[in-house]
Amino acid sequence: MLIDTTLLVRNPIIIKGLIDGSLKRFGGVIREAATGRIVCHLLESSNLTSKLFPLPLPPVLDGASAVTNVIGQVIINRKLNEIQNTLNQVQHILPSVLQVSQIAAGASVLNLGVSIAGFAYMGYKLNQIQAALDRVQKSMEAGFDRVEGRLECLSGQLAYLHLLVEHSRKEQQYIATAISELHRMVLIKEMADLRAEIVDRSRYPDSSVRDALKVASRVRMVLSDQAMQAKPALEGQTLLIADVATQGWAVATATEAYLLLEDGQMNEARELLALEVPRLKTVAVQWADTLLSDERSPLVTAYRFATPYFQQHISTERVERIADISSVDTSLTKEQIRRKKKNAELEFEMSYRSQFDRQWTYRQIVIAEYLDALSELSARLENLQAFATLCECRGIKSSRDILPGDDAEEGLYVLPISEEGV
Repeated sequence: MLIDTTLLVRNPIIIKGLIDGSLKRFGGVIREAATGRIVCHLLESSNLTSKLFPLPLPPVLDGASAVTNVIGQVIINRKLNEIQNTLNQVQHILPSVLQVSQIAAGASVLNLGVSIAGFAYMGYKLNQIQAALDRVQKSMEAGFDRVEGRLECLSGQLAYLHLLVEHSRKEQQYIATAISELHRMVLIKEMADLRAEIVDRSRYPDSSVRDALKVASRVRMVLSDQAMQAKPALEGQTLLIADVATQGWAVATATEAYLLLEDGQMNEARELLALEVPRLKTVAVQWADTLLSDERSPLVTAYRFATPYFQQHISTERVERIADISSVDTSLTKEQIRRKKKNAELEFEMSYRSQFDRQWTYRQIVIAEYLDALSELSARLENLQAFATLCECRGIKSSRDILPGDDAEEGLYVLPISEEGV
């Protein structure tokens, strides 16, 4: 690494800010909560990234109680004693303050931090999408009546679809058929081509990036078109196609950007992300505005999920991420947010309980899962854009010069931002 970085667990100033709320994680960066200014980038050591491959994702319905996260367990090492005594419990707090305790499975296709091993990670995640499609298809073909008896198993990519169609055998069959159709669509073939190119690039990292760039660029354009064509609706088949296309779009965009950064084409990487980040954000906002709509006006907000009605399943961090892509919530003051929460809570208290039955609740959890993934994907690509700008401003010849290598100590690193950086 040509620029000094430090392990996150050895940076008491950043950790203190995360704990007291003055700093927050947004995608792959730490920002000032009050101003949104980027303070530092998160970088993953390659040995950390490789350990994240097989880790399980928390159940969809495990909600706010899932404050211990596998990522947090990995990144904390034995040297926490170097941190001042007032922070000696950071190993228990860090997963929560990084807001990784409850992130939708769909967001896991991109690394939390930038990493040399990012290609291999994204290739593995594309394979997981394929495996998830097969699992969901088998489950839908077999049919089921209720999901309550297996909530602990309801995790991973696309698992939320079970909550959406548990009440209807006909809709389960529609989902199974839709997955069969997906296998015949160009969408799955393009994702397979991208994964093959990522695997090849991981095996031969010193080869020319030209062929890989061609594939990533083609897949990005095809899948972005698929994702943008999907009309937002809380309907199983639509969610399925839009989710798979959007995740593939994000991976293809990140892959292309990684390749350009590695090859020293910093301006090209920045221009690519300047094009795709706003497009994906627009799609995310459209979905949020559609899925958060409700005939009861006090509930037309992401902050309906911040009421006691949902506290068992949806964490505060998740609500904040969803609010970031909600056009009615994104620029609210603290007082306006407080009123939104209070009005939503009163609506739940004043309305007949029959309006909010189990099926309605499950559909709301589906909405939270889907929108959280969109928000997190958007944030991680936005921060990759900031990283590309940083590399260009600092005259970096290749992103490999700034990322923790194979010999780096395992962990999550922070790369500070200079005044002229971003």
